[in-house]
Amino acid sequence: MEINRDKLVELLLLTKNQRIQYGEEEELDLDEYGGMTAEELVLLRDEIDLLTKDARTLKRWIDDRIRGLLTNKVMRFGERVFRGRNASKLVPYDDDKIIDFLGNDWKKAVRPAFRVTAIKAIAEERGLDSKVIVESLFDRVETENLEVNPLNRSPKFIQEKLSDSDNTIVDI
Repeated sequence: MEINRDKLVELLLLTKNQRIQYGEEEELDLDEYGGMTAEELVLLRDEIDLLTKDARTLKRWIDDRIRGLLTNKVMRFGERVFRGRNASKLVPYDDDKIIDFLGNDWKKAVRPAFRVTAIKAIAEERGLDSKVIVESLFDRVETENLEVNPLNRSPKFIQEKLSDSDNTIVDI
């Protein structure tokens, strides 16, 4: 027997309806599917894995579109806040160069990635300009991300801007 997406979607709808009707603590009542063989259950499980992967891919695509629409903006949607942010991160030019610079102090700055604040502190301990050292060891890469937070956990200035609006995009 082959398990197709239609059968899986049917089971997902039954599961969703039972969760809504009885809550998440109740065991599923899927007696009509109880006679499935081990092979059929494995095939069903494999299809769930594929569907989960496809759903994650679709969610990333949607997040990219939302982020594009909300770059440097926020939107309140119910009790959630969607915020598109430009950020930057430091990426090492050459790991070996950083290890050479750190010498015996490497344990202070590597956990498991390089800790930039520790590298700055080590540079200052050695009487070096920490900004120059960081610029010589790391490349600053611009990134964009989408933050989704509950309204009450968002920064105060965002809460104030969004206090009277829902589904409205606001510049920040």
